[in-house]
Amino acid sequence: MTRTFAAIVERTSKWDPAKPPQEQDGFELHAKYMGSLEATGFIVLAGLLQKTNDVLFLFRAENEAEVRRRLAADPWQQDGHARLVRLEELSVRTGPPELRDHV
Repeated sequence: MTRTFAAIVERTSKWDPAKPPQEQDGFELHAKYMGSLEATGFIVLAGLLQKTNDVLFLFRAENEAEVRRRLAADPWQQDGHARLVRLEELSVRTGPPELRDHV
């Protein structure tokens, strides 16, 4: 059974704030990888947190280890542009039925 996980990923010092994401080193590989995760339904939502420039993700996965493993394969995680700083299972009470807890 899949569960919902929320993650915060931060941009590190390797991120050049003077450049948009598309101009960062390794963007093409990162975009291709993340697109594949979205296409399989693993990434449900991703969005930039405006005050911090961190990224909020919602994932559907069997367990936390799966989220960590799949995120670790992201080229930007591997080259140090981004890093996972927080990961928690999320109990969804309202929202799309496919995300809600089935109790």
